[in-house]
Amino acid sequence: MPQFQKYPAGWRVLHWVMALMVLTLIPIGLWMASRAEADIWGALTNTLYSAHKAIGFSVLLLMILRIGMKIRLKSPPYPDEMPRRLQLAAKSVHHLIYILLVLTPLLGWAGVTAYPALGILGDVTLPAMPLVPQDEELAARLFYIHGWLAITLGVLIAGHIAAALRHLFRKDGIFQRMV
Repeated sequence: MPQFQKYPAGWRVLHWVMALMVLTLIPIGLWMASRAEADIWGALTNTLYSAHKAIGFSVLLLMILRIGMKIRLKSPPYPDEMPRRLQLAAKSVHHLIYILLVLTPLLGWAGVTAYPALGILGDVTLPAMPLVPQDEELAARLFYIHGWLAITLGVLIAGHIAAALRHLFRKDGIFQRMV
């Protein structure tokens, strides 16, 4: 097995916590959207929306921390045996995932601010996004873009998982860097 260097422990924990959060957000988002589209409102739909907003906003906050870590700490190098084009592809996908992990929750937050639907649970609410007016038509456009970004993110994540599993089975050291 090739030599490899692991990511720092905090980075690995943050990666897996966020992975769990995002992999929870996607089905919740699809489920709540399908209920809303079918005009099914009630306690379950409200719970799904509340959970989606709380987890999504948490992902945004954790991404700020993660970007700070990425700037401050250097990623372990890829093995010399890994072809340059694969390294470029991996870096490109990671950068796109990072961008979408910021833009997608930002647009969701802007949408709930514009709607407005900032409530999470009881008296707990998200802060309104600065400079976003209350406008249901704007909210609808923001939610539409948010949804397509989330689908794009889901596709990229599926590719990321497939590549990670490929590295796990090839035992080339790439998967082991993050576990």
